Amino acid sequence: MLVNHYLVLFIFILTYVFISVQRIPWVRLDRPSGVTIGSALLLIIGVIDLEQAFSYIDPDVLLFLLGMMVMIAYLEFSGFFETIAIWMIRHAHSTKKLLFLTILSSALLSAFFVNDTVCLLITPVILRATRLVKISPLPYLLGVATSANIGSALTITGNPQNMYIGIHAQVSYLNFILIMLVPVVLGLIINYAVIRLVFRREINSYQFSIGTFEPVKLDRVLLSKTLGALMVTLTLFSCGYGYSRSAFIGMALIFLIGHVRPRQVLKNLNWTILLFFAGLFIVMGAFRQAGYMDYIVGLSQQYLERDGFELFSGLSLITLLLSNLVSNVPAVILMQPIIENLGNTNQLWILLAMSSTFAGNLTLLGSVANLIVVEEAQIHQVTITFWDYVKVGVPITILTVFLGTLWLSLEWSFLLARVT
Repeated sequence: MLVNHYLVLFIFILTYVFISVQRIPWVRLDRPSGVTIGSALLLIIGVIDLEQAFSYIDPDVLLFLLGMMVMIAYLEFSGFFETIAIWMIRHAHSTKKLLFLTILSSALLSAFFVNDTVCLLITPVILRATRLVKISPLPYLLGVATSANIGSALTITGNPQNMYIGIHAQVSYLNFILIMLVPVVLGLIINYAVIRLVFRREINSYQFSIGTFEPVKLDRVLLSKTLGALMVTLTLFSCGYGYSRSAFIGMALIFLIGHVRPRQVLKNLNWTILLFFAGLFIVMGAFRQAGYMDYIVGLSQQYLERDGFELFSGLSLITLLLSNLVSNVPAVILMQPIIENLGNTNQLWILLAMSSTFAGNLTLLGSVANLIVVEEAQIHQVTITFWDYVKVGVPITILTVFLGTLWLSLEWSFLLARVT
């Protein structure tokens, strides 16, 4: 039995090496394949059986993710995201305004349509625009990544870790927005100020004119139907109908009323995120069954015995470190038993959502959204170095996590959480 426990620990560590490092000589792995290998090893050595593996997978989280991903895929297919991006660029007449609109649009879109998707679709448009007016794309690309992370903290549908928290904490959708509105707005102000300060030579009052873009093929009928399905889903969220059921109903509705064949849309869906979550649930389930989570909870308890800001800052610091060590989604799953042991309150869950999301801005490896921007830029021969990112990411992260923690530790913020 002891041998099995050590094997579980070894596979757990190996899996997180696959998740964190990825670039291993002679092996081409990404996060979904890394957790799949880890969960397969657990089955191969007999530590768990197939029935146990299935029992660890949370179907509510997977169904919620699938439903939201399908509706976002329909929006992308309609041309919605590219239309927004080009509108933003056409209304920018200076480098200062372009940075402001880049940060604002990336944040707002990420709040409701998942930050990874927004980064994937806006980055090529930003690259094209900056090339047309002959300005450096670097500050704007950093603005896309950092503001997408900050903006995604506003809602439960903004990123995968928030979706996971929404399912397990049963936090009200509107309640979440009301409490996170202040930290997100302050975070975006900090974001703009830091990028302007670091790139003060590039971001100035220089006026420019944008060239012509090829017209976007916007399917207005499909767009209106998809937005209608999303509104139905968000209404059900607000009425407390349940996140997974609401997303499933929205997905079924757009299948029914959408006038394109679902396979045309679904072929571009990022199915690997579902594989990532399923494998992660299995690895984490075995890790918890072996008793390691109980040990972590007991160890952390001695550092989290105080109340108020000291407790919240301790939780934020642990989450910040974990999020940059193993990525924010695994960090949230690791932190779940600690949050439950501390009282399982909405206030603590929202703190976890805030700190794990804002932590994604610390380094290039802090979130998938950052990596998407870097990889897309590399395709267009634009290099973003580790230092380029860190010099804006570190001050943004420290300031936003500190202010967010301070806000959520306020007693009246907790009262707001209970009333709404």
